[in-house]
Amino acid sequence: MKTPNDDLDRWPDPAGSSSLRSVLAHDLIVEGDVISSGPVDFQGKVAGSVRAPDVVVADSAHVEGSIVAHDLSVLGAVSGTISARNVRLAPSAVVHADVIHERIAIEAGAELEGRLQRKA
Repeated sequence: MKTPNDDLDRWPDPAGSSSLRSVLAHDLIVEGDVISSGPVDFQGKVAGSVRAPDVVVADSAHVEGSIVAHDLSVLGAVSGTISARNVRLAPSAVVHADVIHERIAIEAGAELEGRLQRKA
């Protein structure tokens, strides 16, 4: 039986080289789930879950909910849960989330409040 944490336990495969990047613009508000087989850049607001191989949360973006990705770069704000193989928190990142990761880079200036769990 599938549990709520099953999606957090499996990261998507990396995006293929032919995958086109989707951009959710700064004036867009999404209430619900975003699922993509290609890379996604968030510049606006998302209230829900995000699942994609490569996710960038721009400095203008705010994601409230869960993010599951192979590669995640956060320049903006995230609150909820994060599960990604590779996580990068830029100096402008503000993260209030528990983070499951294999590798994480937290740059000077990034704000992180939550638990880190390394998954091999």
